[in-house]
Amino acid sequence: MTKEQTIQHYMAKLGLTQEEAEQLWLDEQNDNLPTLTQEQKQVEKEMRQADRKKETTPRKRERKADEDKRFLVALLSAALDGQVENISIENPEREVSFEFKNQKYHLTLIRRRKEKEK
Repeated sequence: MTKEQTIQHYMAKLGLTQEEAEQLWLDEQNDNLPTLTQEQKQVEKEMRQADRKKETTPRKRERKADEDKRFLVALLSAALDGQVENISIENPEREVSFEFKNQKYHLTLIRRRKEKEK
C-alpha cells in the first residue's frame, strides 16, 4: 500500500484523525531495531526456542503386517523356486535374494504411495 492508502486504512480501522494517522505512519517508518551484539543475538535465539521435554526412552512402534506385500513376495519366491539357486526371503514384506548363473540378485518390492492432488 502507498502512504496515502495506509493513512486512510489507519483512519478507517483505528478511528484516528488525519494527523494521528500520519504520525503513526511516520513512527512506523522510523521504527528501526537496534543492532545486537553477538551475546544479545545468542540470548535472543535461546528465548525464541520453545521448551521441549525430551523423551527418556525411545518409542517402540509396531508396524501392521502388510498381507498383500507378503503374498507378492511369497509368489515371486515360488515363481523363482526351481529356476534359480540359493533363494532366500530376506524380509517377508520386501526382499528376495537368489543366485542365477553364479551371479547374485536381489529383488526389492516397493509400493508407491498415492500422489497428492494439487
